[in-house]
Order: sequence, then C-alpha cells, then structure tokens
Amino acid sequence: MSKYSDELTYGFAKAAAPPVRETRIGVCAAFCGTCGKLNENVKSGCAQLQSRKFSQSGGCQLMLAMGILSSLTNIVVIIHSPLGCCSGFGGIAGLLKTMRASKGKKEQEFVWIHTNMDQLDVVNGGTEKLRNAILHAEKHCHPEAIIIANGCVPGIIGDDIDSLASELEHQLSAKLVPVHCEGFKSRYVASGYDSAYHGVLRHLIEPIKKQDLIFPDEGLDALERWQKSRTVNIFNVGSNSNGDEVELSRLVSALGLIPRFLPLHASIEDLERISEAALNVSVCATHDDYLLGHLKERFGTPYIIDTLPIGIKNTNKWLRRIAEYFHLEDEAERLIRLENEQLLEALEPFKRVLEGKSVFVGGGETRILTTAEFFNSLGMKLLGVKAHNVDRFVEDILEETAGPELAIEVAAGQPAEELNILNKLRPDLYCGHMGANGWVARLGIPNLPLFGQSLNYMGYSGAFELARKAVKVLKNTNFVQNISANAQLPLRKEWFDSDVRENIKETESA
Repeated sequence: MSKYSDELTYGFAKAAAPPVRETRIGVCAAFCGTCGKLNENVKSGCAQLQSRKFSQSGGCQLMLAMGILSSLTNIVVIIHSPLGCCSGFGGIAGLLKTMRASKGKKEQEFVWIHTNMDQLDVVNGGTEKLRNAILHAEKHCHPEAIIIANGCVPGIIGDDIDSLASELEHQLSAKLVPVHCEGFKSRYVASGYDSAYHGVLRHLIEPIKKQDLIFPDEGLDALERWQKSRTVNIFNVGSNSNGDEVELSRLVSALGLIPRFLPLHASIEDLERISEAALNVSVCATHDDYLLGHLKERFGTPYIIDTLPIGIKNTNKWLRRIAEYFHLEDEAERLIRLENEQLLEALEPFKRVLEGKSVFVGGGETRILTTAEFFNSLGMKLLGVKAHNVDRFVEDILEETAGPELAIEVAAGQPAEELNILNKLRPDLYCGHMGANGWVARLGIPNLPLFGQSLNYMGYSGAFELARKAVKVLKNTNFVQNISANAQLPLRKEWFDSDVRENIKETESA
C-alpha cells in the first residue's frame, strides 16, 4: 500500500546492522534556502551531498534507539560504551514512567547497565566487560530480553558483540538483542530508529507457535480469522501521547476496525503477535519505513506510509487511505463529514485570533509540514520551516504545503543557524521540537512545543487542541518578553548579521 513498496529493497535482515539511510533512501541533512531550490536538489540527488563548514551540534543514534527500546516491557538495556553515552538516560527514565502511567500500564523502572569502557578497553577490547554485564543482568534482573546497545567506541575498535551474543544465548533464559547504533556511521540521526528495529526484527519478532487442538473448534478459528482481518497495527512513535493514541483509536474504531498500537510500550508477547493484523499503518514515515518494509517482506502484511494525521486535511487523508484498503469508503466519508463540520465550527473563534499571524515550525520533516499546513488553514502566514532532515518521503507534502519561496533550513540540531533565521523573520509564533523552545524564548518570540507526551496533537481533537494552545500562547507574551530582556543568547551580533546559507558547503561531484 505504500507508494514506495515497489521501489525499496528490504533484504537486510541477515546483516548484523542495517545500512545507513544515506544509501538506503537518500537524505538531505544540510540545506538553507528556499523550498523550491530544495525540491530541485532532492529530485536531482544533489541535496544528499551537501554538508556544513561548521557544525554546532547534532543528534545521537544511540538516544533515538533507546527511546524505542527502553519502552519495551521487562527488558534490561546494556550500554556498551564509555560512560558519557548515558548522560541523557535520566530523562529517558522519567519519560518512561510518565508515558506508562498515562497509558494505564503497570509501572516499570528503566533498568540499564553500563560497561564503562576506559582507555585500557580501547586497547585491549571491551567484550569481557560486556560478557560480565550480560551474566549479571540474567542473574539479578531475570528479564525477558537483554538489549545490547553498541556505542561509537566499541564500533571503532571492532568489539564483536554479535559473536558474544551467539556464544551466550544458549546459556540464558533471556533473549539477547544486539543493536548497532554507533553514531559515527551516519549524519542522519534517524538511522537510530533503523538500528533499534533491526535488532527487534532479528531477535524478538518470532511468531507464537500455536498447538493444534485435540478437539478442533471451528467457531474459535473463525473468530480469530475475523479479528485478524479487521485488526490494524498503528505504529506509534516517541512523540505520540496517550491522547493521540486514544483519538486515532476512536477514529479507526468508528470504521468498524480493531486498532492496536505498537511497538513502543509493547511486551515481548505483543511483538510476537505483530504479524496478526490485516494492515500496518504508519504515523511517521521517518520512524517506520524500515520496520514496515521488513514486516511486509517477511509476513506479507501490506502497509500504508503516507502522511501524519495532524490537522484536518491530513487526518482526512490518513483515514481515507485506511478505509480504501478495507473498502469502507462510504463509512469513512460519513465520519469525515461529521467530524469536519463539528471541528470547523469549533475552530471559528480561534481562527479570528490567529488569522494574519505569522508562524515558523521546526522539527521532524513530516510533522512540521503537516503542522504548518494546519496553521496555514487557520489563516496564519507561514514564514518558514526547519526540518531535521528531508528525504523522498516528504516530496509530495513539500510541494503541496510549502510554496517555492518559503524559507527552509535542514539541520538536526544547529540552534545557531535556526536562531539566525528566526531573528531575521521574527514570526509571531514559533512551534518547535523540544529543546529549541528555550533558545527561541531568548529572542522574545512566543512559542509552543511541536509535541508533548501529555498533550493531544493528532486527529480532529488534536487539531482543536493545537489551535487552542496557539491562541493561549499569543494571548499573553509577557513571559518570553521577560526572558528575552534578562537572558542573552551566547551569539555575537556578527553572527546574526551573517547569511547562514554561506555555512552550507557547495555540492560536490559524486
């Protein structure tokens, strides 16, 4: 069902690690200019070759992989790396507790062990420390699975975590899951998603073997077949809130289907039943394409990777694609008509406040473009967007949503570049990824988070909440004005006066 299903090849399951996204799907990680020029570069392949003269900061594949793997039930994570790689794990542990509580799931601690590689390990190898950590986890924690996350240092020196896992797997009750998330391999931080899912696909997705009944039950078999024929796997992401999942579940259920959310916060048994569905549906192509492609290849489950259900237009589109597969077009149109009528009426007071206001959106590629489209539908003026990356999954959305002259920056991190652009554009509102809002507040620009784990953004109720939050932020801007007056940015005037496009290297010949 994906428009890319015939173009992409997913024959990577036997390899120890997945290919980087630069070679697998094509990616632009460095650009500053207009959407029209970017679109030309993406289609010609030139965008993939661009980089920066100076790079301020970026993301880490390990952290993205851990965002997925840490949520699984009854697992222990072993980080094989120097200690600094775990600097953000306190935040992951806190988020895990918040998310599980919001979903009504049993509380669990984020249990992780660290091999604490030092200078001697760089010379002699760190596999013996890793062996001891695995045996310790098995003896004292009794998990269903032990995730081995390989950092940059063991990747560089050549520690063979896969051979060690093969050696120990028959001695343990837990499943061993090596995950290669060495950050130096790719400029494209979202490759961390592929690393996590590659490990899950190879070691955790083993369908439950069903025993034949002594006395066959045709009624039970028919019920199971019917349930599978109506089940829709909706692949959640770290930025999904429980409110988002409740809303999307409501809409899919209204079509007479059975929604099931995974793999985040799933149990090992949930993963083993991942093939028991009629259709796999993506919420975010950046997050899901590697996993869904493998599941189609392995189990034959068709999938949809299209858009992200934020705003009216894209929620309508998301629902229609699901309904089309099950031949429920009439039911979908009735649902969409009812939801749209009620939502448009509810949005009228907000539109009167937001109309004519300018906005800038920054974050993940699909999310910013769908969010920007919704703000635009409310009568707001879109000044620009900042994407962590751009690949072919957003070619159509880029053309539909963004005008050719719209300012766009492509960068994972790089707050100095984004602040330079924002200082020149001076939007009335900034909607951006967590971590950017504090910097933007110092410019005195009112802002709201692009997502929040306790807030609702997706579906029709999410559209209402997003508009309501924007109005609330613009109603009183004293907070950011006070921040701007008392907290200076660590950037010189010369930087703000410069043209950030000069920081992008010229495209080199392949």
